[in-house]
Amino acid sequence: MVRNFLVRYCTPEGNSLIKNIQGEGVREIKERLILEGYMPLLVVPNIFLDIIHPMQNAGMKDKELSVFFMELYQLTQSTGSVSKAFSYMNKEAKKWVYDGKHKLTYGFRWLYYNHRQSKLKNSKKLIKCSVLMLDKGQTLREIFALNHFEEIVLSLVDLAASTGDYPQIFLKISEFFDTKGSYKKRIAGAIAYPAFLLFLLFLSFLVFLYYIIPTFASFFSQFPQIPVSTKDTLNLFIYVKSIFMYCALFSGIALISLASNLFGVKARLMSFIMNIPQVRNIFNYNYLDWFFYQFSIMISSGLTITAILNYFRKNSRDLYFKHKLDITYANLMDGFTLHKSLDNADFLNEDIVEAIEYAEIGGFLPDTIMRLSKEFKEKSNISVKLFTKGLFFLAMVSVVAFLLLMFFTLFLPLIQGMVSLPGSY
Repeated sequence: MVRNFLVRYCTPEGNSLIKNIQGEGVREIKERLILEGYMPLLVVPNIFLDIIHPMQNAGMKDKELSVFFMELYQLTQSTGSVSKAFSYMNKEAKKWVYDGKHKLTYGFRWLYYNHRQSKLKNSKKLIKCSVLMLDKGQTLREIFALNHFEEIVLSLVDLAASTGDYPQIFLKISEFFDTKGSYKKRIAGAIAYPAFLLFLLFLSFLVFLYYIIPTFASFFSQFPQIPVSTKDTLNLFIYVKSIFMYCALFSGIALISLASNLFGVKARLMSFIMNIPQVRNIFNYNYLDWFFYQFSIMISSGLTITAILNYFRKNSRDLYFKHKLDITYANLMDGFTLHKSLDNADFLNEDIVEAIEYAEIGGFLPDTIMRLSKEFKEKSNISVKLFTKGLFFLAMVSVVAFLLLMFFTLFLPLIQGMVSLPGSY
């Protein structure tokens, strides 16, 4: 996947320059710079530019891509030609012209029209680019590669070029992006509520730290004697307040380092996390859910096992599975069967490998892969629900512990002081 990288490098003349360069990874950027005669000094992902101007899939969202390829499927099937389908899609839409009527709704209609135009901007740009390049004799794969589409799309388009069955491939691509969007929404929806609770807890902590604690400290300063636990609690929070900004800065740097995998931080963290059985199952099921779904799409489309595994090993972002898939692919290239290669990589359960073995012998591997995709989807749903409940429980325990701490160290001594009761405990 092509991404933006912020690069600091040294020229042969000794000048130090900073530039944004697009590439697939840090290693690839460094190798390219060295070949061009430059010395790379620092290469970090430009995550801010990636958010503002995403490179992948012509800058279109999954839902937009699903609709785009569904329309392309319908038009290609009806016209019998990819070029005619794009030409039809490229026809200029009638521009909205104010006719003098509906004066009260003019502003709303204008805003709606501009909103629609902005949403269709990327797809219109892709359509015009496709029409021009197809007229020049370039292939659809070259067009999609130029617009940074995912490798699975490029592989399927390659297959369509060899078989000539573009409509069915466009339909599969549409289903792929629709499922991908649903998958993201499912994950985001599962963690939204616990994350919201933790965010509220964080805001409450800030209010407590910067407003309530100073008020309590000022009030207790009038007491001739306060409990030791209360004094220790006040001193603790005053100390936390003094270093809070440093902690926030350190957390921000840690998150950036994790997102960009600086100094291999992400790899080390994932290695530690994958040693925790319960957490490992959550990561495994979610990854294998998506892995087997993509596998089922590609194998049912006619791609070879070797091509599919090569795609996965090149495009996997999960370092743990990337290593396992490298082993699987190497075994395939050495002449081993798929089930034996997966068994040697040792990242699937024995019953899964056995099911794949029987499928290879019986010749029904695509059906088995589809069944495994559905099974891992169910397991993924269960693991996400358990993870969500765990986050919710953690948030509730944090709130209760926080309230108990406040009650016994601050509110109870305050009540005792106000009613002139001894507060020694």
